Amino acid sequence: MKMFELLLRSSPFDEAHCPEALEWAIESPHGHANLHYPHLTPSLISCRIPSMNRRKFVAAAVAAAPVTLLGNHHEKNEPTQYLEWIQFEVLNNSRRGALENFLKSVVVPGLNKLGCQPIGVFRPKYGAHGSNVFMLVPHSTIESFLTAWDELAETPEYQAAANTEMNEPLYERMESSLMSGFSHMPTVEVPEAIKGEKGRIFEIRTYESHNRLKGKLKVEMFNEGGEIEIFRDVGLHPVFFGKTLSGPLMPNLIYMLGFKNMEERDKNWKQFSASPAWKKLRANDRYAGTVSTITDNILVPTNFSQI
Repeated sequence: MKMFELLLRSSPFDEAHCPEALEWAIESPHGHANLHYPHLTPSLISCRIPSMNRRKFVAAAVAAAPVTLLGNHHEKNEPTQYLEWIQFEVLNNSRRGALENFLKSVVVPGLNKLGCQPIGVFRPKYGAHGSNVFMLVPHSTIESFLTAWDELAETPEYQAAANTEMNEPLYERMESSLMSGFSHMPTVEVPEAIKGEKGRIFEIRTYESHNRLKGKLKVEMFNEGGEIEIFRDVGLHPVFFGKTLSGPLMPNLIYMLGFKNMEERDKNWKQFSASPAWKKLRANDRYAGTVSTITDNILVPTNFSQI
């Protein structure tokens, strides 16, 4: 995958070796170099170009996984969605146009008919390869994730549009992650505060942990610790929070926020950093050292995105 991702790293990246980097990574709204942070030294930023592999997922492993792993237990007794996050690697803008037309006319309406909604389709603004396309597909059940694409592929519309020649592919490769929604935000939301805003932007953030136990604690910090509610209080409008069940860079969690524009984003992240509730939560030793790496991209919706 030829996607440039700005990562915060030290050797190793923990409080004992690099407390400034850890504080910046957890608290800072900015995880990419397109926004200007002169206080960040080169030792805190590295650029990684991960290799693109074919989409690999062993369906039987997920189907056989314990119910608790798949996230069916949550406090509010609301149905938990399974969230599929897809990155399409696209050669150039011309091919991106063909892919987006395919997604708009065939994939999104087809998946909607199978119960997957709302579906988000995005282009990168900062932090990712410029011609790539990103897609969020919510599934109401794990069965939907396992069967929806096969069902869609059986339709005449899909078969007519997807059967391209090797020298004119819709995309080079794709990579996906499967997540379960958090207990305190089990489903995708379209924030009312930004709905219909023409200049709206979305921030997609991946928090990696150095082991599963620390990753679980970071999920707890968002849920029972109250970090999601702090986000809402300061105007960081959540779209989803997901624990990755299968995908690259595990263990990790992924979440998306929405804003009217970059100015609102910057202002509200500063409000978060200054929040007494956040400062108190961050000081809780239980959650120390839970995040080792943050990847942060800014996206804009396509004109047919449902988010």
